[in-house]
Amino acid sequence: MRAEFADAFVPAPVRDIPTPVYADYVLDALQGFRREGLRTALVTLVAVDGSSPRPPGSQIAVAENGRAVGAVTGGCAEAAIIRDAVDAIVRGRNHVELYGKGSRFKDIVLPCGSGVHLFFDTTLSDARLDDLIAARRDRRVTVYTCDAPQGTFERPYLPQRRLLVFGRGHIVPALTQVAHLNEYDVQVFCPDATTRDLCRAFATAHPLTGTSGWDETLLDPFAGVVSLFHDHDFEPDILSAALRSPAFYIGALGSSGTHAKRLEALSRTGWNEADLTRISGPVGLYIGARTPPEIALSIMAEVVRRARATS
Repeated sequence: MRAEFADAFVPAPVRDIPTPVYADYVLDALQGFRREGLRTALVTLVAVDGSSPRPPGSQIAVAENGRAVGAVTGGCAEAAIIRDAVDAIVRGRNHVELYGKGSRFKDIVLPCGSGVHLFFDTTLSDARLDDLIAARRDRRVTVYTCDAPQGTFERPYLPQRRLLVFGRGHIVPALTQVAHLNEYDVQVFCPDATTRDLCRAFATAHPLTGTSGWDETLLDPFAGVVSLFHDHDFEPDILSAALRSPAFYIGALGSSGTHAKRLEALSRTGWNEADLTRISGPVGLYIGARTPPEIALSIMAEVVRRARATS
């Protein structure tokens, strides 16, 4: 027991802290715990002294039984943080705590040598939580505010990143899985039923019977488009729709020669050079990829790089 809490310590109802499930966005998990009748804490990384594997704004949703979703360090301090969150839930106490460098807790040392300041919030109302989740679902930017004696920290929530994947073949389900792992809302448009079935565990899969008939309103500043057709009859209309939109990323499969012909064909329909530079082709970062999973990895790496640059 830490001496600092000896005079007011309330035993936590948890002995063995399970490993938290990783997620970058944790509010749905927090709401899920509450719907099970569990008291909760939302732990937010509000400041870093030095370097850290997780940026300010990273969060963990913690339930009173020790279940948790999220990460605020590289995994080196999560067990202690979750235990302290459970204690905060028992006390109903909001506070900021420092872990690592400069902390009063000498038994917790972060390998990076830094210190992390965490805000423990046990009083976030159900109504405010519902508002935050609804805003993200409606693709509106919203802000969660941490009010502490040390000051106010604002944590913005952006709409969930979305990836529209058009095409058929082995790369489509591979990219779908990688994008899902990165917490993207994946929308697959494919003329092939078998490919759609392979994607359904990780995406919303839509039949594609022509170059139109899909919902272009899915394209917004937080959406990316990838065309993975080997036959390029579908491409012009799909890429034109993407170019008309504010999508943050547009990529298309094919060799350098194929891409040059693609751009030439699009230029004949009225798109200028500045417009066409938005299309990445050949799609993906060059890593010498040969297999569908490797190609999917290279594509997703380029998507993430573009997303970070536009955040």
